[in-house]
Amino acid sequence: MWAAINMGFKRSPPPYLAVVNKTQPLILKGLRGVSFASGGSGILDSTGTTITMTKQIQDFAAHKSNIAARVTAVVAKGLLAKSIFLISSGGNDVFAFFFATNGNATADQTEQFYSVMITNYTTHLKALYDLGARKFALINVPPVGCCPISRVMHPSGACLDGLNALTKGFNDRVSVLVKNLSSEMEGMNYTIGNSYNVVNDIVSDPAGAGYTDVSSACCGSGKLGAEVMCSPNTTFCTNRNEFLFWDRIHGTQATSEKAALALYDGASEYASPINLKQLVES
Repeated sequence: MWAAINMGFKRSPPPYLAVVNKTQPLILKGLRGVSFASGGSGILDSTGTTITMTKQIQDFAAHKSNIAARVTAVVAKGLLAKSIFLISSGGNDVFAFFFATNGNATADQTEQFYSVMITNYTTHLKALYDLGARKFALINVPPVGCCPISRVMHPSGACLDGLNALTKGFNDRVSVLVKNLSSEMEGMNYTIGNSYNVVNDIVSDPAGAGYTDVSSACCGSGKLGAEVMCSPNTTFCTNRNEFLFWDRIHGTQATSEKAALALYDGASEYASPINLKQLVES
C-alpha cells in the first residue's frame, strides 16, 4: 500500500479477481494497475500454498490479452513498458527450505537450493519480459531469522543467524541475476529494494527507529507472541506503532510505511542501482 501511496495513488492496486471481468480494465483509465499477489506464494511452485508465482504470471498474461483486445498492439505495448512490475517473493521459500532441513543443510544442499531458486526466478522474470514488462521493482527478502516465529526457536529469543545467512546468500545471488539479465534483455530497467538492510538497521537500533519492541509480535500469544498465531480471538498490543512486527511473520503498518519510504526515495543501501522513484520517473 505505502509504495502505491508514495507513487501518488490513494490506495493499493485492486486484486486481479476484482477486475478480471471489468469491460474497461483500470490500467486503460490510467488508474492503479492490478495486484496479482496472494498470501503464501513463493518463487518455487512447491512453496505456494495459496497461488503460485507461475499462476500469477498466467493471470497477468490473461489480463494482457484483455487489454490488447481493447486497444492497438502499439498502445498495449506502451502501457506495459511504462508500468512498474513490483515483485516481493522468496521469503516463504527460504523458510520452507530452512525448516525442512532443521537448519542443518549441508553446503551442497544449500547451493542446490540457491540454484533451483535462481533458475525459477529467471524463468519468471523472462516470462514477464516476454509479456511486455520492462520496469522491474524487486524487493529482496528481509532478515526472516529475526521474525518472532524464528526467534522462538532460539533459547534466548535471539535472531536465527543461520536463517539470516541463508537469506542473505539468496539475496546476493538475485542481485547478480538481475544485473546479468538487464544486460541481456533490451530495455530492461530495475531497482532492488533492500528490505534486508531496512529491517536489519531497525533491529540494530530500535530506539533510533522509534520502536520499543523489535522481537515480539503485537498480535498473538505465547512466547514473543509467536506461539499462537494472530486471530480474532488473540490479544494485541495497544502501541502497535512501536512494534516492528504485527504478527509472528509480518511487519506492522508503521514498519511497512518506513520500509516503503526507504525503498522509494532512499539511499543506495536501501535501493539500488536506482531507487523506485527514479525507476518511476525514468
